[in-house]
Amino acid sequence: MTTIENRVVLFVDLLGFAALTEGNPLDLEAIKHSQKPLSGSIDQLLTADRNPLTRAFTQFHHTMKWAIELAQMKHPLTAITFSDSAFIATTKLSESVGVATYILQSLLRARVPARAGIAYGSFSAVRFRSDVSVEGGDHSAHFLGTGVVRSHAVESCGIKGLRILLHPSAAALLDNQDHRPSHDQKISYVACSPEESANALGVQFEIDYWRFKPTAESEAWRALQDMWNAAPQVALPHYEATAQAINRMRVSQGEQPVLNLRRRTLRRRKMEV
Repeated sequence: MTTIENRVVLFVDLLGFAALTEGNPLDLEAIKHSQKPLSGSIDQLLTADRNPLTRAFTQFHHTMKWAIELAQMKHPLTAITFSDSAFIATTKLSESVGVATYILQSLLRARVPARAGIAYGSFSAVRFRSDVSVEGGDHSAHFLGTGVVRSHAVESCGIKGLRILLHPSAAALLDNQDHRPSHDQKISYVACSPEESANALGVQFEIDYWRFKPTAESEAWRALQDMWNAAPQVALPHYEATAQAINRMRVSQGEQPVLNLRRRTLRRRKMEV
């Protein structure tokens, strides 16, 4: 009998994808050219950037590609990317946190909203198959496990915003030395707000991904404000929740709280993170 080992599973979801798909034309040529920028003309690239669906979709998958390739240089992983989401399974919590942090930071600065969930549990990639012909195609990805179910559940537990949320199964590993970056380092995390912590799944903590150099931090904050300003009414709570979470992260790093979450600039840091 095959033994199934537990893995740390990261689930990443592109927020607002359904609305983008309903509200914008599906421009396959622009998507293809955007995935290979050097092969497209300036007009094609500008057209792709003007289509919010094309821009978000291509930026999401471009970020996934780089995140996976960079992580694979450091440790083994299994990645399954499709449509507007991805599952990435690693051995250690610190590895998953590193991948998730890179993804959230990159997408935020690119003005593409995403949320992630991390869980610990069984994971098995059973079979992948793709059969493409002139008339059509048959694609299948068979993978399953409690890590898959839990990581998806924590991302969709009802906590709003651009966050990296920890399932209780993953939060239990925070003080486990085998899951740290090294024995003398800890994973940075903060508690969710009291109102958010009342969720039925028992999610209490999230990863502190707000760790930038000063210039990059300013760019990321402005990007958040730009998305907030352009967001439809239904999405505004997500950006307010994101700003509140970032405020908690900065306070945990020794900074003074931001009293006006809509300000365009942040005060100069007292200390670098």
